[in-house]
Amino acid sequence: MTKAIAVAVWAVSAVLASELLGYLLHRLLHSGWIPFLSTNHMKHHLLFYGPLQKQRPGEEYIDATTGQIAIGNIGLEWIIPAGILLVTLGGLFWFLRISPAYQILFFGIVLGWSFWVFSYLHDRMHIKGFWMERVPVVRGWFRWARNLHDIHHRVLNDQGLMDKNFGIGLAFFDWLFGTMASVQPPINHAGFAAAKRRFDFVMRRSCDLRTATEEQN
Repeated sequence: MTKAIAVAVWAVSAVLASELLGYLLHRLLHSGWIPFLSTNHMKHHLLFYGPLQKQRPGEEYIDATTGQIAIGNIGLEWIIPAGILLVTLGGLFWFLRISPAYQILFFGIVLGWSFWVFSYLHDRMHIKGFWMERVPVVRGWFRWARNLHDIHHRVLNDQGLMDKNFGIGLAFFDWLFGTMASVQPPINHAGFAAAKRRFDFVMRRSCDLRTATEEQN
C-alpha cells in the first residue's frame, strides 16, 4: 500500500510539474523577451489563428513549425527551454538520490503528458469536428477547455500581450496566478495593433522565409 501511494504521489506530481512547466513556458513565449523563442509561437497567434481570425477554419491544423526543426509539431521554442529545465531537474533528483524507478516514472509522465496536451490536444482545438466534442464522457470538459483557449487567442491587453488562459487542458495555474478568463471580452483593437508592433519580428521573419522559398522555386 505504501509503495502504491508513493507511485500515485509521484504520478500526480509529474502531471502538476508538467502543467506548471507548460504554463511558465507559455507565458515566456508571449512575453517577447527572447525573440528567437517567441517567433514561431507568435506566428501561430498573429498569422494563422489571430484575434480576428476563425479558430477552427478547417479540418486540418495549420502548423507554424512547417519546414523548421521540430519534434512532431513542437518547435524549438518549447524544446530548448523545456530541455534545460528537465536536465536541471534531473540533476537535482540525482543529487537528492531519488530512486531511478521514480525518476523514470516522473519524467516519463512529464514528457507524455506534455506531448499529449501541448501537441495533440492543443492542435485539435483548432480543427473542426474533433471527436472529443461529440463523446458525452469528455464533451463538456473539452468544450470548456477549448473555449478558454479561444479566449486566450483573442484577449489582448493595451501593451499587445495575450495575457489570459495559458493552460491548455487544465486551468489550475491560471486560476492560481490570476490569469484565468472565462468570458470573452470585446476585441481590443488598439491592443492588436500594439501586438503587431511589438512582435514585428514575426512578420519580418515570415516575409524572409517566404522570399527565400520563392527564390528557391
